[in-house]
Amino acid sequence: MVSINFGTKAFPIVIGCRMRLLTVFFAASIAAPCVLAQTPATATSTQAATQPGVSPDTRAAVGKLIGEVIVNGKAYDYDRHLADNIGPRLTGSDNYVHAVSWAVDQFKALGLKNVHTEPFTMPSLWEPETPAIGNIIEPRNQPLHIYSAGWSPSTPAEGVTGKVIYISEIFPLDKLNEAKDKINGNIILMDDASFGEHPAIGDLVKAFALLNTFTPKAVLLTGRANGTQNAGAISFNGVMATFPAAQIGLEDELLIKRLLGEGPVTVHFSFKNRIRPETEVQNVVAEIPGREDPNSVVIVGAHLDSWHPATGAQDNGTGVATVLEVARAVQALGRPPRRTMRFILFGGEEQGLVGSNSYSKKHAADMSSIDAVVISDTGAQAAKGWYLMGRADEKQALTNIEPLLAGLGSDGTNPDTEFLFETDHAGFDVAGVPTLVLWNGVDKYFKLHHQASDSFDSVVQSDLTQGVATTAATAYAIADAAQPFAHHDTPAEVEDMLKNVNEYDNYKALKTAGFVP
Repeated sequence: MVSINFGTKAFPIVIGCRMRLLTVFFAASIAAPCVLAQTPATATSTQAATQPGVSPDTRAAVGKLIGEVIVNGKAYDYDRHLADNIGPRLTGSDNYVHAVSWAVDQFKALGLKNVHTEPFTMPSLWEPETPAIGNIIEPRNQPLHIYSAGWSPSTPAEGVTGKVIYISEIFPLDKLNEAKDKINGNIILMDDASFGEHPAIGDLVKAFALLNTFTPKAVLLTGRANGTQNAGAISFNGVMATFPAAQIGLEDELLIKRLLGEGPVTVHFSFKNRIRPETEVQNVVAEIPGREDPNSVVIVGAHLDSWHPATGAQDNGTGVATVLEVARAVQALGRPPRRTMRFILFGGEEQGLVGSNSYSKKHAADMSSIDAVVISDTGAQAAKGWYLMGRADEKQALTNIEPLLAGLGSDGTNPDTEFLFETDHAGFDVAGVPTLVLWNGVDKYFKLHHQASDSFDSVVQSDLTQGVATTAATAYAIADAAQPFAHHDTPAEVEDMLKNVNEYDNYKALKTAGFVP
């Protein structure tokens, strides 16, 4: 899941307790997510309220499908192979290419149709080539716990040396502009306090865009405890930052600030990154054609890429495993649903939803034929139900499906929009397509996401299986229903929805930055 995180707390996507999207800018430490009280959007159609109940045939098929996932499920094996045998999957890296090939082979082995890849363009590719090393050199020598930010250029071969200038406040943006002369030519340090208590995601996007127009010698941002990397970037959509950017440990940052209170502080650090120019990268697509209405589609998706400190078992190996296992179980059922089920593994999510946004733009003319998009990207703690992503009408649309999920304990809905722009549903959501994101516990997930602890041993098989069964039952029931799942919003209705959940200004800022179509 793409995130905005700095220092010892994280900022959600709605701010007020805004946590998680700027891993696309720079991940530091993540606090437990906050639940946001939102004003639900007004339903735009009475269609869901008049939907017939789930048919006996669909109900029977869903029961068999859940049993197939629980008894014969392969999700745990899929995730283990992806995490342990392929490993971390930075977008466009050799491991990512290997993962694409492996996923294509899995879909073909399952007998799915129209298995193929679809390209999207990454402006640049990035991988760390040498570990970062650094020291405080004035007023005394002290090694730093330091890591290159993602999509940061390398330092010069001799490294970067300079005096540290702490930027205590950047909002309103006039403050950042006023600090331009101090920023240019120096090594800049920013931490939690620099961004304030509850910065809006739109303001954060504007701040980092502005910062990338300045000419600091380098930028230091704060991570978690010394020695704990929480990977992320300080630029957008796979575009290289314009200066070297690094993350230092929390204790190192606090030490530098105390020393700055007594006099000048000079640091030196260096790292080398492998940078490749604009490259085509692949999404993976496969289908189970609908038996009656093959031109109407339900998408089941997740992102295939991950960050590099660990193997991405939770973020988002569990989502990839969910997509593959739902495909396997539906294929094993021998009863294709009424509509086509399309399975998509997106790339470039961690750099700003690049693959899914590219897909939604390329298929803009097909949006009316996409009945729903179902995404898994919050790890593998036990599922509780579904995030509605601002669409109050979807709650009613799910009423008939929820009894199928009650036995799994995942028949709830969540109106919060804390992840509204944070995963691969977003490009579809703003196009008016009904979307659902799996709602599960994330307290454990956000303690390891983008860190070296995101490894396969953190995955609990029974919880993963329950989430997969929830996804399979929901997606199949939507795909097999006699009526469409929910209303497709018009652009005006999308705007109203975003305003109702206090996200319209953030949407405009993200759209300007290319985060959403």
